[in-house]
Amino acid sequence: MRPDSNKNKGYTERVEAQARSWVVYLNSGYATADKLAEFETWLAANADHAQAFHDYEQIMMDLGLPCGVPERALGGRVETALQTHAAPKRSFSPIRAVAGGVMAAALVLAATVGVSLHERPSTVENLQAAALPAIETQVAEIRAVTLPDGTVVTLGARSRIEYKFEDGLRTVALEEGEAFFDVAPDKSHPFYVQAGDRLVRVVGTQFDVRQSSSSVMVSVVEGVVEVIKARNPEATEKRHGTLVKDVLTAGDKVTAMIGQDQRQIETIDPEKAASWRSGWLAYDDVSLDDIVADLHRYDDRNFVFSDSALGEVRVTAAFGSDNVDQFLFALEASYPLSIDRADPSKVVFLPAS
Repeated sequence: MRPDSNKNKGYTERVEAQARSWVVYLNSGYATADKLAEFETWLAANADHAQAFHDYEQIMMDLGLPCGVPERALGGRVETALQTHAAPKRSFSPIRAVAGGVMAAALVLAATVGVSLHERPSTVENLQAAALPAIETQVAEIRAVTLPDGTVVTLGARSRIEYKFEDGLRTVALEEGEAFFDVAPDKSHPFYVQAGDRLVRVVGTQFDVRQSSSSVMVSVVEGVVEVIKARNPEATEKRHGTLVKDVLTAGDKVTAMIGQDQRQIETIDPEKAASWRSGWLAYDDVSLDDIVADLHRYDDRNFVFSDSALGEVRVTAAFGSDNVDQFLFALEASYPLSIDRADPSKVVFLPAS
């Protein structure tokens, strides 16, 4: 039974949403000491918080999904808070299986791309005019490539880029998908990323770019990044000093709507940007439509909305990119919708019955 379908719980939808977010966050593998302290404060503030948290976590456990707050990290204080508020006693997992899986994936990725990141050749000074054939990944494939200038690009699943060095500019066109850039520094040869109707300009830094059908998202991990509404790097460079641009630094994220001037700038934890590189997909208050766009890159089934309004549902979730079904089970249990998986090649989202 969905928590939002039970009207006898005694707590508000807002408290329920907060509890759901905390369960997702605490099982994401990215919980920090500060956030754990914030969670403890929230939990102790009201009896409804403890009860709502317990109810939602119990749903996750009943579904057989890895779940359990890292009790060791909190020194037993969560259990004490729950007992104080008379919530039913829960069984905690001192070390969550999901965290272990994420760590293992991270170690595997580090082993495959570590040489490129730390021992890449310094080739910027020897650049010659060149264009590379398109580089692309398949469903669920993540690949790191080193460009002629020494820049390392990690491509997400079902992504495609093209690279060229021309007129003193290093340019990558992100034609679809997502990519993380660790740009080799070179002030004399600016580095551009073309995505949708935006240009990202840097001279050496680390950032993530994701292109969907409606928007371009840029998240900065290190350094300074400029995002400009333009399509031509050569023309943009000539007018660079006079153009309107968003200047982002580490911890900034911009979401720009394609074909519009509309954009949203927010603050993120730079250490969590591009968590997909370690096999983890995390979303905080994101439309289901945008999440499904990502799922198409990690799962070869066809994801369909029977009602387009379902795509507007805002979702907070975190799951392994190889555990899409785990996400679907949790989604159906937590939000007012149903999922039809009768056809092995298709996933259909339906209004709740």
